[in-house]
Amino acid sequence: MKVRRQVASLEPLILEQLRGLEGEDWHRAPTGKWSVAQIVSHLGMATDRVALAFESDADATSADRRATPRQQLLRHLLLSAGKLPRPRRIPEGTYPVERPDPELIEAAYRMSVERLAALVETWPQERQENTYFRHSVLGDLNLPEWVRYFVVKGRHYAHQIEVRRRWLTASR
Repeated sequence: MKVRRQVASLEPLILEQLRGLEGEDWHRAPTGKWSVAQIVSHLGMATDRVALAFESDADATSADRRATPRQQLLRHLLLSAGKLPRPRRIPEGTYPVERPDPELIEAAYRMSVERLAALVETWPQERQENTYFRHSVLGDLNLPEWVRYFVVKGRHYAHQIEVRRRWLTASR
């Protein structure tokens, strides 16, 4: 039940931050920072990448978890304390383009969350807990752990969107 509530919180966490954002504001950002459109695009691509990986593994048997002691510690800290480690690099296939289309990225984000929610709804709990997909920093995560990761990541990026919006207001 907890995982269902967490996955249900993902859409409003991000999309409520986008209300009232118009035109060029989607694409403006301080130098060296992502725009709001790029943030939402990245979140959608990352969520979709994980959901697709689990879907493609739907017929596979469960695997043993692979993680170094450092990854186990980082996983524990992130999932329990809710703090993101500094990324070394953005995973392939999740780096946003310069000016993503706001309507398309919103729709893509919604669909990626729906895809993740469908896995939570249709997979038995044992399957969710015993099928893993690798995170570059945290090691193998199961489906409930990925959902928790996206909640933590979503909170981080919701804050970043809020910061961008304050910057937009101040820079006018």
